[in-house]
Amino acid sequence: MKAATSRRWLPFNATVAVLLLLSACSTPRDKITLLPNPDGSAGSVVVRSATQTQVLDKPYASVDVAQGGAIQASMDSPATVQAHYAQLLAAQPPRPATFTINFLFDSATDLAPESSATVAKLKTTLATWPAPHLTVVGHTDMAGSQEFNDKLSMRRAQTVAAFLVKSGIPAQQIETAGRGKREPLVRTPDGVPNQANRRVVITIQ
Repeated sequence: MKAATSRRWLPFNATVAVLLLLSACSTPRDKITLLPNPDGSAGSVVVRSATQTQVLDKPYASVDVAQGGAIQASMDSPATVQAHYAQLLAAQPPRPATFTINFLFDSATDLAPESSATVAKLKTTLATWPAPHLTVVGHTDMAGSQEFNDKLSMRRAQTVAAFLVKSGIPAQQIETAGRGKREPLVRTPDGVPNQANRRVVITIQ
């Protein structure tokens, strides 16, 4: 009789390492495969059993962990993974998507001209995203006081949230926050304006 197998796929960002602890008394065999990121890169994952440790750091690198703790490394091909586990892969939730909308100087309502294309892409993505949860975070450049920028960044986030609600996203699925000038995209001295920093970042999960 063939031993039962538990198979897992673990996508990670390149800078993230995760320690995975496997119990030797769970299933007769565990198999772990590291999936690539959308750009083809891979992060890393440490697989540790009761007796051995193995690092996976290449796309489609795999290990089999036996009940006694022995780890056997291998490489799967993309075609093999897709052929055998197409339904499971298709059932995965979409990866988080991020969009950045820029605003004009000192405005919480007027978008920078280059943001029109981003808004169009955002609407297209939301149209096919199942039950999206959105985080909307407003930012400012370094010009102005901390108090002024805190309020401005929150108003920008609220402007985008109102647009999302108008587009059909339930308000309870949207979280808003304002970070003022604390997290500039482009580092500048205090008091220096910069278009790239006047933004709202929308993350869809």
